[in-house]
Amino acid sequence: MNVQDLLEKQFGVKSTYNVNPETATIAASPVKTKFLSYNPRRISFVMINLSAVIILVAPDVNVAIAPKKRGIYLVPNGGTLSMVWTEDFEMPAMEWFAIADGAAADVFCLEVITQ
Repeated sequence: MNVQDLLEKQFGVKSTYNVNPETATIAASPVKTKFLSYNPRRISFVMINLSAVIILVAPDVNVAIAPKKRGIYLVPNGGTLSMVWTEDFEMPAMEWFAIADGAAADVFCLEVITQ
């Protein structure tokens, strides 16, 4: 039995994944980048900051670097945000935005969605 079979048996759904479903680059401040659109089938995601700059992320377009920081702080070179519906309820399904401090930033994002 494989993982797909176990998930279907345990939860009654099949899943699949997408790598960087929206973008692999976050724009520098003041431009805000949507990196995940709203998707009620998304059950989890992980986002990793691959760049040498700070990234802030939030589940709305009001994410900001200045004049006052607003969002979840992802440190340079590996800062990570992960969400899963069993712990974070509806948050993985929400629309997510990010902003980079000083220069555009490369990210790796992987989402898991139900089929």
